[in-house]
Amino acid sequence: MILSRLRLENFKKYSAKTIEFGEGLIGIIGKNGSGKSTIFEAIFFALYGELRSKGYKDIVKNSNADAKDAVVVELEFEFDAATYRVVREFRGKAMSANAKLYKNEELITSGAKEVTSSITSLTKMSKDAFVNTLFASQKELTSLSTLKNEDRKKMIRRLLGLEKIDFVERELIEKSRELKREIEAFKEVLLGEAEIKQKEEQIKQNIASKEALVKDEKSKTEYLDALKTKEKEIKKELGVFAETKEKKQKLASQLELTKNSKNSELLNQVKLNAEFHELEDKQEKLESLKPAAKEYLSLQQQLKEQEKLREFFLKKEGLQKEQVQLREQYTKSRSDIGALEKACEGYDEFVLNAKNLEINIAVLQESVKTKQTIENELKAEIASELKQIDITNAKIAKLKELGNEGACPTCTRPLLEEYDNVVNSLVGTVNETHQKKIDEYKKQLTNVETQKSAFETEKKQKEKEFSEIVSSVKIIESKLKDLKAAQEHFALVEQKGLKNKQELKELEAYSYDEKAHEKIRSDFASLEPKYKLYVSHETELKRLPVVKADLALVSKRIEDLREQYKKKEAEFNLVIYDEEKHKAKLAEHDELLKAIDAKTALLMEIKVKVAKIEGEIKNIEASLNNNEAQKKKVQSKKDDLLDYEKIKASLTEFKTRLNAKIAPRISEIASEMYARITKGKYQHIEVSNDFDFFIYDEGKKYPIERFSGGEIDLANLVLRIAISKTLTELSGASSIGFLAFDEVFGSQDESRRMEILEAFHTIKEQYRQIFLISHEMEIKEMFERVVEL
Repeated sequence: MILSRLRLENFKKYSAKTIEFGEGLIGIIGKNGSGKSTIFEAIFFALYGELRSKGYKDIVKNSNADAKDAVVVELEFEFDAATYRVVREFRGKAMSANAKLYKNEELITSGAKEVTSSITSLTKMSKDAFVNTLFASQKELTSLSTLKNEDRKKMIRRLLGLEKIDFVERELIEKSRELKREIEAFKEVLLGEAEIKQKEEQIKQNIASKEALVKDEKSKTEYLDALKTKEKEIKKELGVFAETKEKKQKLASQLELTKNSKNSELLNQVKLNAEFHELEDKQEKLESLKPAAKEYLSLQQQLKEQEKLREFFLKKEGLQKEQVQLREQYTKSRSDIGALEKACEGYDEFVLNAKNLEINIAVLQESVKTKQTIENELKAEIASELKQIDITNAKIAKLKELGNEGACPTCTRPLLEEYDNVVNSLVGTVNETHQKKIDEYKKQLTNVETQKSAFETEKKQKEKEFSEIVSSVKIIESKLKDLKAAQEHFALVEQKGLKNKQELKELEAYSYDEKAHEKIRSDFASLEPKYKLYVSHETELKRLPVVKADLALVSKRIEDLREQYKKKEAEFNLVIYDEEKHKAKLAEHDELLKAIDAKTALLMEIKVKVAKIEGEIKNIEASLNNNEAQKKKVQSKKDDLLDYEKIKASLTEFKTRLNAKIAPRISEIASEMYARITKGKYQHIEVSNDFDFFIYDEGKKYPIERFSGGEIDLANLVLRIAISKTLTELSGASSIGFLAFDEVFGSQDESRRMEILEAFHTIKEQYRQIFLISHEMEIKEMFERVVEL
């Protein structure tokens, strides 16, 4: 396998990066944190779909990429003269994985798992083998010589994949111990030979006891079957007896029923005959009552007519009385209407006067308000003038207090000789101006108050007159309502009188004789008992045809029942039933049942014993069978233990052979390279089966720790390359043509770095590509190709 080109999109720290690798000694050069190791993480991810650390989905995407951006890793490589291209990507928020593998630009497989499987099959290397074989770090190189023997042994065995064999071997040992413990545990529960023989003898004894019981059961069963057969015969005879008895009882019951039915019909015949004769008597009486019934119905009609005439008569009397009352009401209503009409005269005049008074009162009220306003204004003027007088008097008092040296209250200059003039002027202003105004205002105020008082007096008089007129109007309005009601009542009385007059005229056509009405009523009452008797007989006689028909039907049924009774009696006499024999047979049957129950109980006891013996036999057989099954399990576990011991022995032998083959092969490869690098100074490096390292110097073997730091570094390098080549050979991946070393220079000085680079130049013909990852910028001229990051 030769790596050709790597393309990254949004992978870890790379937003977009394409690298052409080329061949030879290739330097991956860059400062710490520049993404050197990421290159080989991407290669590993492209081939196997994983990073060396878990949770790769959370860290694989570039932090500057958008959520919708895909993570893409594309690797081109050559393998067995063919060009391959593998593309892996994650898309979406869920980072869904997808992968494709092309051979010579033709798609050969797709899907993350499918591509990984194809790569593994192609390279013949698992992901762990790929990492351990083709990648090495400074830590691994220095560990080869610096670690303790046991730790170094573990590391190399891990690189070679031998720890898996160790794990299988430990599992085999643990499984063998577990099987031995289980086999020992089974010995505790398995039966001994003496116990097995005892249980087999017990089974034989139980079988003999069971056979004896079965033989006894058979004889008792035969006897019981004979008893049951006899019981069935007796039961059959009892059935005949019971059937005959039941038939006899049924016929006796039918005879009794027929006899009772005949007696019931005879009684019914007697009742019907009595009723028939009674009805014939009533028919004769009905004929004699016919004239009275006819007269009763006639009087009933006459009575209805008299009741109607009496009703008309009473109505006429009522109307006449009502007319007298209506005439009185008519006269009174006319009189009341006249009086009310007279009392309501002058209503319109009162209303008009009231309205005029209301207007006059409103005018007077307005006049009073006007005078009140003028009065208020005059009082305000007087108050204002009084205030001015008070102010002027205060000034005069102030001037008198200051004397003639005081300041003029108007211009504020000293008064001096003008003092008296100013004081006299102010006094004149009070007396001549303000007081005159006050006197004038008071005269006007007196006139206004007199006028206001006159208006208020007139207003009160008008209000009194208005109140009296309003009272009169209300009285007349009340009487007007009474007048309207009286007129409406008068109209009703007049209308009712005319209606009654018309009805009286119509009732004049009817006349009513109270004596004649009383006589008809008396005659009707005397005939009523005879009529009721007539109606009762007439109703009862409706049953006469029915009674005749019932008599004929009853007579026929009596005859039929007589014939039926004779037949049943003859049939009853023909049935022969012996009750004594029946009782004797029942007693015999009871005794037989007791014997059957006794024998059945004995048989059940025998069956219980047989079942108990069979249960014991089954338990013993189950114990023996279980013992046999446990023996088979023990044997199976012994066979498994033998197989594990054989596998463990084979694995030990395989490990011995593998160790014998691996250590010499590592020694061979390492010795050849070390001799070439040291230009023949050291001919051989020995690797023991415990992976201890020795260098031969002038034919003598020395531990690796004896030599200088530079020699040890070179030894570690060739040993690590030898381990990789050995791993490649073991896995069958002979077409892998590159190695990668991460920071193998460590902290060595310049001379030792140059020695290591010379060593790589010396062995480069064995690999088409050797990648060296380093942060040492000054050594980049030593590489045939440089990828600078």
